[in-house]
Amino acid sequence: MRQSGSKSGIPRLFQQIPVLILLILLTGCAHDVGVRQVALAERFEDMDRSALNSDSPSERTLLFLRQRDLIGAWTDGPVETLERIDRMLDRLPDRDTLFALTELCYIRANREPDLSAAASKYFLSCALYASTYLFDDNFGPPPSAFHPHSRQACEFYNRSLAEGLRYVRDRSGLRKAYPVIRGEVRVEEHYSELVWQLREFEAFHMAYEYEVKGLENHHQAYGIGLPLIAVRTPPADGTGRKEERFMPQIRQSYAATVVLRFRDSLHDRGDVPFVYRARAELYDPLKTREIRFGERTAPLETDLTTPLAYMMESTPPARGITGLLDTNSWRQQQGLHMLQPYERDKIPVVFIHGLMSSPITWLPMFNNLMGDPVLRERCQFWFFMYPTGNPILYSASILRESLKQIRHTFDPDGHDPAFSRMVLVGHSMGGLLSRLMVSESGDRFWRYISEKPPEDFDLTEDQRILVNRVFFFKPLPFISRVIFISAPHRGSAWADRRIGRIGASLVRLPFTLIKNSVGLLASMGQTPLQQSVTKMGKIPTGIDGLSPNSYFMQATAGLRISPEIPCHSIIGNRDAADTPGGTDGIVPYASSHLDDAVSEIIVRSGHSAQKHPLAILEVRRILADHLNTPVNEPFITSERSHHEPE
Repeated sequence: MRQSGSKSGIPRLFQQIPVLILLILLTGCAHDVGVRQVALAERFEDMDRSALNSDSPSERTLLFLRQRDLIGAWTDGPVETLERIDRMLDRLPDRDTLFALTELCYIRANREPDLSAAASKYFLSCALYASTYLFDDNFGPPPSAFHPHSRQACEFYNRSLAEGLRYVRDRSGLRKAYPVIRGEVRVEEHYSELVWQLREFEAFHMAYEYEVKGLENHHQAYGIGLPLIAVRTPPADGTGRKEERFMPQIRQSYAATVVLRFRDSLHDRGDVPFVYRARAELYDPLKTREIRFGERTAPLETDLTTPLAYMMESTPPARGITGLLDTNSWRQQQGLHMLQPYERDKIPVVFIHGLMSSPITWLPMFNNLMGDPVLRERCQFWFFMYPTGNPILYSASILRESLKQIRHTFDPDGHDPAFSRMVLVGHSMGGLLSRLMVSESGDRFWRYISEKPPEDFDLTEDQRILVNRVFFFKPLPFISRVIFISAPHRGSAWADRRIGRIGASLVRLPFTLIKNSVGLLASMGQTPLQQSVTKMGKIPTGIDGLSPNSYFMQATAGLRISPEIPCHSIIGNRDAADTPGGTDGIVPYASSHLDDAVSEIIVRSGHSAQKHPLAILEVRRILADHLNTPVNEPFITSERSHHEPE
């Protein structure tokens, strides 16, 4: 007889055991799900992890692999798994698959031997998938620009392109076809918007391969593409092209960005292996900030600072002390210099260095101004180099003739309105030269030579040209703004001190200047300048002209800047900022201050205020305001300098 409540003689309790075991197991699983409080830094590190900063995939790619049960396959056979995932695109094209392929190819490439053909294959595959993920509309809605994976895809593309270029440069040389997963890429077209022809460049270096030194701020923009340093040495015999006339005869380097544009879609491939056509495109970041991919635009990845630092590294610097003491040594270098070829519709901004200095002193300011995309798009920056030991009026005449010459070369008919909005930025003695470009001399300087007009003297042709250029001038009509930095408008007592007198005594002036000046003075008899020359035993130098008691400063005392030209003052004070008074160690506030300046700021700085970040910021502000002022009518002139060709 069976017991009540049992089946087949099995107690009811034992009949419930499988159910109890199941309940226990389910309860255990439930207890495994929950949360654990972690530090924010730890959580953020997990969220940010990717193949860009570790040897593991991102959580997004791991999710992709887990959902398709591919974790084990990826671990045991990564090459076969990549081809398997690539085939998924044929059945179900979507961006999640593309991103997984992008990241996994990057990981695989880094696990191959460096600079091997296998590594190159997976790096190029990574770039192909990344580009498709970002720009191919056949794979679903476009990714959001705010999604971190969009930026990561850009990084995978750029870094893979860099590794591919390393391989081409160091191992394979240029070829037309390069293997990728289940196909190959053929580079069938090339495009360049650089001014110079590609054959004129001796080398292209990746900016990623260099670390900048000596410049505090590194200006780069993030986007698509590989930033390059394009290196060019000007031809020794010259080419006669006007673009070359004002370019320094040094090893030049330019910023550029290369983009590899894939012209065929993965969506359209049929039988494999498939051939993807591509075009290599070289962009000038001074002209282009973004490029189009179909209906969308993408910012260009750029690096402006590294090419500048590279050029300085490979160029022996001009020593300012040499330009002070041995003026003849700078004769071939003096004049205006452009680091980029002239561009119409860009406002020229001309930097003029001070005593015992050179254009290199402007590098921190130039680097930071170029970092402003609006300024570099609408301005072009030039540098005036001159031997600072020469008399100030003589140096000013060289600057004036150089500005006229460059006007005649690039805009002889005055049809470029931007040229007529030129801005001068002068530091120290360079400020005095700038002031003479926007002032009218009358006969105030000549009166220190003679009470008689030059026509009353029997001058040689060279002497007549020297007199007209040095002592008689009017404002240059294409200059529309001046910025003075630590400018000694009323001189500096430093020039009268022992160190100044010793420096002035060591200056060697150009032979031609001495010859013409001595002959000129000899023909005029006793004049204030002749008496000064007799007393000093030499022609006044640039240092002599800085003395508050010099004839130059006395003649300049009442010199008025053209009222149509706004001027700005940036003044250094060693002890306090925003406090009138004091000194920068060389020039006192009373000498730098101008009542007519439309703006004035005082930075806590020594005499090299042009390097101070607040001075640079002020120049940036002034130039930005200048861009927004009304454009004047084009300047039309038939005036030619004595050095200009007929």
